[in-house]
Amino acid sequence: MGGQTQAWAADAAAFEARLRAVATGRYHDRHPFNVRMHEGQLTPSELRRWVLNRFHYQRHIPIKDALVMAKFDTREQRRTWLRRVQDHDGKVEGEGGIENWLRLGTAVGLDREVLLSGEGVLPGVRLAVDGYVNFCRHGSPLEAVAASLTELSAPGIMLTRIDAFERHYQWIDPAGLAYFRIREHQGRRDSREALDLVLSWAKAAADQDRAVAALSFKCDVLWSLLDAVAHADTADPATRSDPATRSDRAGWRP
Repeated sequence: MGGQTQAWAADAAAFEARLRAVATGRYHDRHPFNVRMHEGQLTPSELRRWVLNRFHYQRHIPIKDALVMAKFDTREQRRTWLRRVQDHDGKVEGEGGIENWLRLGTAVGLDREVLLSGEGVLPGVRLAVDGYVNFCRHGSPLEAVAASLTELSAPGIMLTRIDAFERHYQWIDPAGLAYFRIREHQGRRDSREALDLVLSWAKAAADQDRAVAALSFKCDVLWSLLDAVAHADTADPATRSDPATRSDRAGWRP
């Protein structure tokens, strides 16, 4: 039995290493748009475009998590995953990750109504987000949870982003960075819980391969979202002559 236990432990360690390699090597912090952001090269218009389109992803995270939670068999698992929904939706009005992202939008010069309306969200972003939500809707519990393991790399990009915004984009109100500060801690906690589930479920080689493929798919979703933002050839709704945006209504400038 000791030999079997050692073999299982070695297999689990190798499987975890495969997952971490995908989460590190294919994470969207390597995307040219994110690289430019962290080097301070984005214009205010580009930042607003990113905030607006990324919000479309953010607002779908609790929807995705509710679909994942519905796949769980035990109260303990559902209780743990419910916290993710509450982290984004908030337990009461005025709290949560979505609210903090709306405040980031205000800090970069977007009106809340523009973000909440969904106006100007790029087609490529809509397709990427719909693809991820439907993957979690129709996939197995293992695949849905494994796809969330991009969170293994999330704390690092949060710290990098806070530093970049504070150094390069000082025109943004620091209060708008609350999402990144809070998510750095939440990402560490959530990724550990999700990783434990995936390691406990995926014992067979075929299941491990499916988990790695699910995580790779999620990396593609995040990369595709940035592709759409980086190569947008439509007018930026944040810079149009639209009275709904603070920049035009109040003569706002960074």
